Amino acid sequence: MKTEQILPLLRVGAWIVYVGAIVQSVMLPVSFVLSRLRGENDFQSHHFWSALGIVSLLWAISILHVQVWEKVKDILTEINLKNPFTMLTAHRLISTGYLLLSIWIVSFIGKNYIHFPQKSLTGTNEFVESFDFALTGFDADGVYLLNAGIVYIIGQIFKRGVELQQENELTI
Repeated sequence: MKTEQILPLLRVGAWIVYVGAIVQSVMLPVSFVLSRLRGENDFQSHHFWSALGIVSLLWAISILHVQVWEKVKDILTEINLKNPFTMLTAHRLISTGYLLLSIWIVSFIGKNYIHFPQKSLTGTNEFVESFDFALTGFDADGVYLLNAGIVYIIGQIFKRGVELQQENELTI
């Protein structure tokens, strides 16, 4: 398949993931508030602030995911294969790199923070077990850091491509 045929599929995929990321970012705080109002999860009444801190970090990651996928969607929607090197695309790629770096930083903080309640509060084994899903949400193993570097480098290459294009247009 040619790029012209694959690009529309990637656009649809980016839109689907973007909408899914929005739904996830809305559902996280809503489910936390609803479970708190229903009185579910007794640990939340004892360790409310720790739970709120963890949910806040997960929500921050979720919002950053929405922003990343918005940038990807915008790049795929506006890219012109005849003239792909535009300053707008370069800036979007660079800012996507920064967003991925931000996800890694928040994940790193969250992965280290989740162990704090276990050490400092009593009865927190239940607390940490109840937030096992948070450990998977805090993916600070370096994947986002690596992706941030790669996307940032690609953004810099695009930026240089725009500069070369402008120089060529001036010499002609």
